[in-house]
Amino acid sequence: MKKKLGITLLTLTLTALLSGCGDSADNKQSTATPEQTLNITSEAQISTMDPALAADTTSTLAMNQVYEGLYIIGKDDEFVLGAAAEEPEVSDDQLTYTFSLREDAKWSNGEPVTAHDFVYAWRLIADPTTGSPNTDVLLGVIKNAKAIYTEGADPETLGVKALDDYTLEVTLEQPIPYLKSLLTFAIFYPKNQAFIESQGQDYGTSGEHLIYNGPFVLKKWDSFADEWTYEKNPEYWDHDKVQLAEAKVSVIKSPSTAVNLFTTGEVNVVNKLTSEFAKNYREDDSFLPVKQYVTFFLKMNPKRGDKETPLANLDLRKAIAQAFDKQKFVENILGDGSTPTNHLIPKGQTPSPDGKSDFTDAASDAYDYFDYNPEEAQKSWEKAQETLGKTVSVEFLTDDTDAAKTSAEFFADQLETNLPGLTVKIVQVPFPIRVERDQKQDFEIQLSGWGTDYRDPLTVMRIFTSNNPTGGITYANPDYDALIDASRTTDAKNNSKRIENFIEAENILLNQDVMLAPIYNRSLAILSNPDIQDMYWHPFGPSYSLKWAFRQ
Repeated sequence: MKKKLGITLLTLTLTALLSGCGDSADNKQSTATPEQTLNITSEAQISTMDPALAADTTSTLAMNQVYEGLYIIGKDDEFVLGAAAEEPEVSDDQLTYTFSLREDAKWSNGEPVTAHDFVYAWRLIADPTTGSPNTDVLLGVIKNAKAIYTEGADPETLGVKALDDYTLEVTLEQPIPYLKSLLTFAIFYPKNQAFIESQGQDYGTSGEHLIYNGPFVLKKWDSFADEWTYEKNPEYWDHDKVQLAEAKVSVIKSPSTAVNLFTTGEVNVVNKLTSEFAKNYREDDSFLPVKQYVTFFLKMNPKRGDKETPLANLDLRKAIAQAFDKQKFVENILGDGSTPTNHLIPKGQTPSPDGKSDFTDAASDAYDYFDYNPEEAQKSWEKAQETLGKTVSVEFLTDDTDAAKTSAEFFADQLETNLPGLTVKIVQVPFPIRVERDQKQDFEIQLSGWGTDYRDPLTVMRIFTSNNPTGGITYANPDYDALIDASRTTDAKNNSKRIENFIEAENILLNQDVMLAPIYNRSLAILSNPDIQDMYWHPFGPSYSLKWAFRQ
């Protein structure tokens, strides 16, 4: 027997005030009906538009505007139906989900979106020859995904079937309480096999070599482009709800340039303010603070290619983890409402095992975490010097933006001041190059972050399992792996035990092996024109959704 079942998840209601702007006449409300267009800034370029290969937030943000999975994230971060026509039928053992798809859903070339498109896309993710950095999201979730990825089983054995053109059957390895959230993630978007094969090697190299099933289509984009445009997709099933005609995105790496463009009306949304401008605009009606389930940290890579880096030394990693002032960084450098943290899992993302508090509170009760402590940092540094020598040089990889340079200089100064004899060399590269070097573990220290794609600790902690390229560090600990694996398998049905596993795993990663030094949970400081309505900002997944946005 089957029954209709919706999955409930604890969601955080995001309340944000969108009201007037500063003194610029161009940004004041007008009595005339404005054009339904937006101009938005971005700090970075899109590195890929292939959902199978996405590993950075800019790319997945762009995908959210032009593709659509079974569910999408809507107002107040609710999970609403996307390509699925209704909530699925779920078997009594909660292992089989049968989705009826919308028969009016089309690709931007007019072809129907079918269950076969989901089957094709998901099989590609599971197939190790695809090289997806997010394949492990499927492991322990979709039936046979692990056998396909690690044991060479036929991708056609993956637990996803097209019962007919508009009926999709999904079989799980075990019940997944966060499944609805998971299905909003980019890797679960559909793909049209016939179109992709017709494009050959050109697929995904530009907006013209892609098709879309979401609210917008991507125009004027190719690899490493500094500008691109979302245009309303006339083939989208819910196009009547889409009021924007287009939204143009420009990569603006200078914060002052972005703010100047905003004040002159050439830009309607500045996607992120630096400390100086966040402080100046904090009381302005255009200022919009957006809490996010995103953690930033110093990532310390012990091996680069075939050679060990200085970060292979545990005492050096301990010294670095205690040698910078997190509070000073969020107040003086960011100034955007971000909060310091000693944890990998963002505060607010996950409740504690008893459901009465937060994961981070329960983890702090169980273990001591590294924080700013110059005296202890010096002790660890002196032990590291016994092996590495009195003087040590490390390379700090970062983006080629003004804000990234300012952040890197802060950490270089803190580390060199509190660890005398340590030299930090800052290396700036374009964002796509940094992503590429991260995936190849071609760096020593990096200021990095990871956002919540779905509401479970696994979204972050999975990327640091042994030799997972998504984590960007050369790291392997069988105890850590076992805890993460158990959360997906033997303990999958016991949520309290799963959370305990994650607490123990976080302790191993941060306190025992000290591979990361957490810094802060991000809060975006945004400038938004007062006439923009229903541009939904999210604390997890894509930072914003344009589907419902309009100008009044």
